[in-house]
Amino acid sequence: MDNNRNYDAQRPRKKVSRQTMRVRRLVALLVIALLVLILVILACKACSPKTDNKGGKDSKSKTTTTTTTAVTTTMPVPTTTIIVTTVPTTTEPVNNSDFKLDKYSFEFAVGETQMPRVLEHPEGSGEWNEMWSSSDENIATVDQYGNIKAVAPGSCQIILRDGGDQTQEVQIQITVIGSPNATTTTTANGLTADPQSTAMSAPAPAKISDPTAHYEGNTLIVNKSYPLSSSYNPNGLDPTCEEWFYKLVSAAAKEGINIFLSSGFRSYDLQQSIYNNYVNESGQAAADTFSARPGFSEHQTGLALDVNTIDDSFAGTPEAIWLENHCYEYGFIIRYPLGKDAITGYKYEPWHIRYVGSDVANQIHAMGANATLEELYNVTSQYAE
Repeated sequence: MDNNRNYDAQRPRKKVSRQTMRVRRLVALLVIALLVLILVILACKACSPKTDNKGGKDSKSKTTTTTTTAVTTTMPVPTTTIIVTTVPTTTEPVNNSDFKLDKYSFEFAVGETQMPRVLEHPEGSGEWNEMWSSSDENIATVDQYGNIKAVAPGSCQIILRDGGDQTQEVQIQITVIGSPNATTTTTANGLTADPQSTAMSAPAPAKISDPTAHYEGNTLIVNKSYPLSSSYNPNGLDPTCEEWFYKLVSAAAKEGINIFLSSGFRSYDLQQSIYNNYVNESGQAAADTFSARPGFSEHQTGLALDVNTIDDSFAGTPEAIWLENHCYEYGFIIRYPLGKDAITGYKYEPWHIRYVGSDVANQIHAMGANATLEELYNVTSQYAE
C-alpha cells in the first residue's frame, strides 16, 4: 500500500490545451456578463415608478402620453363697494393705582368741556405730579390741569399718571356724542356763547330740610336777616352746585382762565371760629362788614364758594372779570357785588359766588350789573341787634 501511495503522488498531471482554456475563459466571461445584466435589470426595476395594475393587461401594454394645453381666460371681476360703519365701543376704564376720582367715565357733547375731580393722590404726591394725556386727541383733548374737551364723536380714554411713579395710572372712559358742526349763537343780551352754554340750563338747587330756612320762591335766602339753625349741616357742597361749578371751571380753562375752589362748605362751628378770630383782630363792627356771624353764613348752605385769592387783590384780575361776565351762564351770581354794601350787608367780594340755578341767575343778570338777591326779592339784610 505504501508503494501505491507513493506512485500516485509522483504521477504527472494532464496538460490542458489552449483551446480548452479559451473556452473556459469565454464561459466565465459570459457568466459574468449575464450576472451584470441581471444586476442592471434589477436596478432599473427598482428605480422605475410603480404602475397601477388595476386596469389589467391593457394597462401594462399601452402607454398613453397626454399633452395638456393651459388656456388663460380673463373674466371681468365685479367691483363691490363695502361701506363700513364704525360704532364706538366702550372699554372699561382701568385703575391700577392709588388715584381716586369722583367719576371714571364721562359722556360729552361735541365742544363740551368737563374736569374730573381727583379725590386722592398716591402717597407723597399731589396736583403738582399729575400728568394728563389722551389716547386719541381727534376725539377728546386734555390740558395739564385735567380739563377735558370733546372734539368729535367717538370713544377714547383720558389717562392720568403720577409724574413721580408712572406705574400709578388711572384711565377715564370718554364717550363723545353729537355733531362736530355746531356753531356759536348769540344770546338775548348780545353775548356770543358756545353751543353748549345756550343749551345748558343749570337746575335750581334742591330745597333744604332746615325748618328755619327762608325761601323766596325756590331760592334759599341766607343773610343778616335770615339765618340757619346751628344744627343744619349738609357736610359738604350741594352736589348740583359742585357739578356746575366744575363746568364753569372747565369753560374758563378753555379761555386760559384758571378758576379754582378755595373755600366751600363751612359748618356752624367752623364759621363761629372764623368770625370770632376776625372780631378779636378787627373788632365786631369791622368784622360784620366782611364776615358772617355763625348761622348767617351762606357757606353753611353748601351753595356758596370762595374762589382763587380770598382778598381784595382778586378784584380786576382776568379771573375776576371772567367770573363776573360768565358765572350766570352756569347758575351762579356774584353774591356781594361792588357798591351794594348797604343792601347785602357786606363789602365787595368778587371771589364769593352763590349757586341759584339758571332761572334766577339769568333774572339777576338781566337786571344789570351788580344786581343782588335782596333787590330781586325785595328783602333786607340786617342783624336784629
